[in-house]
Amino acid sequence: MIRNQIQKIGGFLFLVIIFLNSTDAISQSKTIRGIITDASTGQTIQGANIVLFDQGDNQVKGTVSDRNGFYRLQNISADEYRIRISYIGFITKTDTLNIAENEEITTYSTSLRVNSAELDELVVSVESEAAQLKGGHQRVSAIDLNRVVTPAGSGDIANYLQALPGVVSAGDRGGQLFVRGGTPSENLVLIDGLTIYQPFHIIGFFSAFPENLLANADFYAGGFSPKYNGRISSVLDVQMRDGDVNNTNSSVSISPFLTEIQMEGPLGDGNNSSWIASVRSSQIEQTSDLFLGKTQPLRFDSQFLKFTRFNEDGTRCSAMAMRTYDRGKLDFDMGNSFSWSNFVLGGKCTHLPQESNTFVDFNFGLSHLSNKIGGSLETNLSSALTKFSLDLDINQTVGNVKLNYGVNSHMKWINYNIEELFQIPQSETDILLGLGSFTEAEIPLGEKITVRPGASLSFYANTYNPSIEPRLRFSWQPFGNDNQELNASIGIYRQTIAGISDLRDAGSAFIAWLPTPNDERMEAIHSLVGWQQQLGSGLQFSAEGYYKKLQNIPVSVWSTIAEFTTDIAFANGDIWGADVRLEYNHRLFYAFLGYGYSWTKYRSAQENFNVWFGSPIQSYHPGHDRRHQINSMVSAYLGKYTVGLRWQMGTGLPFTRQMGSDGIFLYEDGLPNVRTDYGTPRVILDKPFKGRTPIYHRLDVSLEREFEVGFGTLFAQAGAINTYNRTNLFYYDVFTQRRINQLPFAPYASLKMEF
Repeated sequence: MIRNQIQKIGGFLFLVIIFLNSTDAISQSKTIRGIITDASTGQTIQGANIVLFDQGDNQVKGTVSDRNGFYRLQNISADEYRIRISYIGFITKTDTLNIAENEEITTYSTSLRVNSAELDELVVSVESEAAQLKGGHQRVSAIDLNRVVTPAGSGDIANYLQALPGVVSAGDRGGQLFVRGGTPSENLVLIDGLTIYQPFHIIGFFSAFPENLLANADFYAGGFSPKYNGRISSVLDVQMRDGDVNNTNSSVSISPFLTEIQMEGPLGDGNNSSWIASVRSSQIEQTSDLFLGKTQPLRFDSQFLKFTRFNEDGTRCSAMAMRTYDRGKLDFDMGNSFSWSNFVLGGKCTHLPQESNTFVDFNFGLSHLSNKIGGSLETNLSSALTKFSLDLDINQTVGNVKLNYGVNSHMKWINYNIEELFQIPQSETDILLGLGSFTEAEIPLGEKITVRPGASLSFYANTYNPSIEPRLRFSWQPFGNDNQELNASIGIYRQTIAGISDLRDAGSAFIAWLPTPNDERMEAIHSLVGWQQQLGSGLQFSAEGYYKKLQNIPVSVWSTIAEFTTDIAFANGDIWGADVRLEYNHRLFYAFLGYGYSWTKYRSAQENFNVWFGSPIQSYHPGHDRRHQINSMVSAYLGKYTVGLRWQMGTGLPFTRQMGSDGIFLYEDGLPNVRTDYGTPRVILDKPFKGRTPIYHRLDVSLEREFEVGFGTLFAQAGAINTYNRTNLFYYDVFTQRRINQLPFAPYASLKMEF
């Protein structure tokens, strides 16, 4: 009933917004817009402050630039103004603008130069981000990654996300993140607008997005806009940075976990083209015998290359390629060997038309994933997914209303070899042809309230019925400023491809990507409400509560057979919880404290349930249902030294208890000799996920020192993971009755040289 009402309202809102989009509204007011960039690198600047003053030095309008460096000031009268553009760590720029009566749109784009006097304090003075949670959305910068203790020469977004409340990690290996009760395959991850399916490496500290390659990222733990579709849990939208347009730079880093080489520089003359390249490779397989006392059979590597060119007319284009590879055993002694690889290739262009009040973002490309498992199984399992995509995103204004709308198309090839493990018939190859559109309006209601209605439409050729996903977001600033803000959102989210894995087995990293059958799309209804407040100088607080209603979630079939299985059934469920964050950032000291509460429950109907428990329907908390989680981070900047601390604690995760064991006989090859043959061992399991693992907690520390040398800067770091050497459980194998632990006390040292 709730879903039907939301769909009806969403359909009406979609028609209204389409009508607004098709209306060529002519306003008597003027508009100033432009793009802000870094003069040294050409990189667009997100979060720059743009303020317009009249001749009496009174503030007329103000705004901030978005992730494309784009800003817009509306409803300006013809007159002479002074514009001021500022960003922490850069020299403030002031200029005079004359807005003529016959000019509806004035374009003013500029570059800011780094303030060398403030450069050393940029890291410690940048505006806090982790507690600025607005409707499930958080902006992430490279400086945020630097604040989390990471056993390498630079930070990584994988390690940063695990420090946030509401994000549960499978552990220090496996590369799987669960966001607010969702599963890893329900998370949408984008790199420069293109999908990357498994970007988190098999060693849990690392991903395809290290600190020194990231320009910015938008992380949505829920309630995301209709611009993003095809996933029902979360979105991580990463923009990789451009190379330096003025100088050729390089860096080399090495640690027991990772080595990396990075280079960048200009292309040709004119200071309008650049390139950047990076090669990374793990070292833990080679070094773990020495510093951990036991070989860790884990390996990953990645390569990244990007070219960028921008013109004075506001056009900016880039081409990018990335490859990642992961291989290893999560259970070092008896487990299977897992491997997966990503390849992403594509281009992106943004354009600021001179005579139109629009901003255009266009991207296209190819994304490929291959994933397989082999080892102790008699047969190997494999899965591959290839996606071609084409997306057009337009930002426009109609009067006081900001419009964001676009179209997208994609073609997916899904191949898998699962040796008939599924209970339902599946073909070996599926092709999905999809076409979609989205629209969202940002409508101010007075000076304090903003509503953002929108909807996403999707169509698939000969597979699924058309789908509309209405969404509504809301914000209220009761005192008319950013210091206090209430945010809320509600919406429908659907997913047509499912990543199937055996969630009974935390030692599994294999995901079989399949289309959901018979138009049974995975579905979630998100609703959330949150409050954020500035409590004082450098002190920020936020709290957000959320509820999700789930339908058609694929889950592993309950079985007592002691072997890997990806047989699936479907479950409905409910998720609710809350995130609370407190952040302090002032001069030479930074501290963050986060608490997350989450409650996730599935209901599934399966034949085996009726056979073993007398009821076909069972309710249970899935294996990623962590009830309480605390994360804390501290960074202190003492001259050329930086001290970092990170402590985290999480209550136990559910697992299925063993009640006993017996033996079963197979009669395909004849009658067994029951006097000498004991049959195939079988574990007799209790009802699903009735047990809980022990509490997990860990302290990581680091100390970094900076040295100026004749040809560059040297950063030396020493630290330790799991400092007090607590024995934390990775998972318990109920089939073999063995405990597999996470990393013990792991000291490390790293060197990074920037030339």
